[in-house]
Amino acid sequence: MAQKVTYRLKHVGINCENEAEAKKMVALLCSLFNMEPGQENDSHIFVSTYFEVMKNTKIGRNGHIALQTDDVELAMQDLSAKGITFKEETIRRNKDGKIIFIYLKGDIGGFSFHLTI
Repeated sequence: MAQKVTYRLKHVGINCENEAEAKKMVALLCSLFNMEPGQENDSHIFVSTYFEVMKNTKIGRNGHIALQTDDVELAMQDLSAKGITFKEETIRRNKDGKIIFIYLKGDIGGFSFHLTI
């Protein structure tokens, strides 16, 4: 691959059994690291922008790691050349049809990984 792809850590997703456990985890992380709760929806609560505390255990044994890159499609080519495959059903596209989000297949160290812009 001629163009080098840069990957940056965007956030770490931490799985919890349910919403009550997620709220306890959020409180702990906020207390330990002097952070504030962030965006919340039915599936997760952010702690600042660093942690995404999941209200379920659906993705990854322990959670997930979000990697940010400038061009998700280029990153997919880079990782495909290294033998990585993707969960096509997780693709999200921008208004122009360009892929801006996708999960890798399988876990690495108990974590699922996803690419995002």
